[in-house]
Amino acid sequence: MEKKAVLFDLDNTLYDYEIPHRKALKAVHAELKKKIDISFVKFKRLYDLSKGEIHRELSGLASSHNRVIYFQRLIEKTHNTVDPAMILRLYSVYWDSLLKNAKLSDGVLETLKEIKKRGLRIGIVTDLTTHIQLRKIQSLGITRHVDVLVSSEEAGSEKPHAIMFLLALNKLDLSPHEVVFVGDNSTNDIEGANAVRMDSVLIKHGPLAKDVEEDYRKPNFVISKISEVLNILDGTL
Repeated sequence: MEKKAVLFDLDNTLYDYEIPHRKALKAVHAELKKKIDISFVKFKRLYDLSKGEIHRELSGLASSHNRVIYFQRLIEKTHNTVDPAMILRLYSVYWDSLLKNAKLSDGVLETLKEIKKRGLRIGIVTDLTTHIQLRKIQSLGITRHVDVLVSSEEAGSEKPHAIMFLLALNKLDLSPHEVVFVGDNSTNDIEGANAVRMDSVLIKHGPLAKDVEEDYRKPNFVISKISEVLNILDGTL
């Protein structure tokens, strides 16, 4: 059956997260260093420790990705108390830097425009909080191309939980066989899309560490660049 919509993951699918993330951490360290003498190595170790603790404590919840909680935990370690002004400042510095440096991957905007030109709808299904993902959509300049957004905060669970994908289908008022899902993660994206019987597309930014052996994590299609989604829609891939 002809597809009527394409769903995308956001981070590391439509833009490269790692480079702006590293720049954002550098900016946060520079801000913190104005108040205390701390090396970047020590700062990064405490940040990773705080992030790991939050992930264990809030596993499966959107709040496990909330940087303000990471920075709260970090400041509690460095200051042995809560400093609301500092925590909120680090949070703002991080996201202002990341959004400034985040750029759409090659071919993304052209592909989104072509999908819309063909009369298909576009959705984003993403972990993390709604507020931050809305800011990313605005900053990346793709607002006019996105019809629906589902965040793990809204759904109450993270990918690959089926509720993320089912909520997107409900918003689109479409059946799974009418939708293609595109993501970069075999577990979070492909397993979740497969579970609700959508056609799944894995975008590889490099060679996979190993072949995916589990059937429920095998994508229907593997692409190396986002524009190849159009070939899938044409039935030529």
